[in-house]
Amino acid sequence: MIYTSRYSNPELKTGKYTVVGITRGAPKFRLDYELAGNIIEIAPPGYLFNEYNRERFTPQYFRHMDRTGARRVAEILARYQRLDLSKDVVLCCYEDVRTPDEWCHRLVFAEWWYSRTGEQIEELPDPSVPKGRAVQHKEAKPKQTEPPKEPEKPAHEQLSLW
Repeated sequence: MIYTSRYSNPELKTGKYTVVGITRGAPKFRLDYELAGNIIEIAPPGYLFNEYNRERFTPQYFRHMDRTGARRVAEILARYQRLDLSKDVVLCCYEDVRTPDEWCHRLVFAEWWYSRTGEQIEELPDPSVPKGRAVQHKEAKPKQTEPPKEPEKPAHEQLSLW
């Protein structure tokens, strides 16, 4: 089975998982478990680092992932699954997405994977108590905010001179 999670999920310390990063770099903080590797192909490309609006991020990320392709990603995932057949694979990044207003690329990756393969990737349960606001790390995305909307202008009506 394949899950997604955050590097700070205490469940990962149990040793029951093959933990793999899906970020541009390894965490700068100490991990209490072994990181089996990193799948750079799933990390968002640099041009999406500052895109905090999920509706704008998703189609661009899907195009990025389509260039790699589901077949290639499946091959990479299979290598990690074969490392220890008794362990589930967990794909990690930084964000704590347990609050409804938080999201990150791992959730969008799971959507992409499902849309391309029909296989669902769930978030690994996190036994810790959620904080009021997720700690922001270098690659973390701040809370999504929408720009203020322009007031609607009245439609122009075509008038006839006759």
